[in-house]
Amino acid sequence: MKNWYSITNKASQLDISIHDEIGLWGVSAADFIRDLKANDTAKVINLSIHSPGGNVLDGFAMYNSLKSHPAKIYGRVEGVAASAASYVLMAADEIEMPEDAFIMIHNAHGGVMGDAEEMRGMADVIDKLQDSIVSIYEKRTGLDADTIRDMMAVETWMNATDALKNGFIDRITDAVDVAAKIGVFYRYFNTMPVEAHSGAEEITNAKEFEKCL
Repeated sequence: MKNWYSITNKASQLDISIHDEIGLWGVSAADFIRDLKANDTAKVINLSIHSPGGNVLDGFAMYNSLKSHPAKIYGRVEGVAASAASYVLMAADEIEMPEDAFIMIHNAHGGVMGDAEEMRGMADVIDKLQDSIVSIYEKRTGLDADTIRDMMAVETWMNATDALKNGFIDRITDAVDVAAKIGVFYRYFNTMPVEAHSGAEEITNAKEFEKCL
């Protein structure tokens, strides 16, 4: 489904909007990479993100495809860039966000059904995924790995001031009505920095989500 995902080619400029989950039920890496490769001559990419995150590996694939693209990438957080969406955002050369938007980082999650050995094996995989995520943040922000791990362990929400201070973004823009935009994603997280948007729990399809936005 690509209702909330689009790539628009404007001569040598691409406008990319990721306003959905990352992965099979939202923006898949396969679709994203195919569309990006079809526009490999673009000089500028404007990357807009409003996403709760999603599949870790799809996020890595999207991040790497953006990093390998020759275009200059300008990233913007529209409401929230959380979990996998936060490190896709890190592929941008320059990043901005409104003062009341949010970036959220947390530990890698995963699960397995099986015996004890399979569960221990999954824990090892999650540790490796975590190391890769930490490395992405470390390269972009300049923060040390231990600091980043501590932030991820407690599910850290950063508004624009926090994100700028920690090196996740480069500049702050004017405030927008972010509370309404991120309320629809409240069910994905352990904590939320704003109250859920009224009626968000009733949203079940793309049309209702677009109306909420």
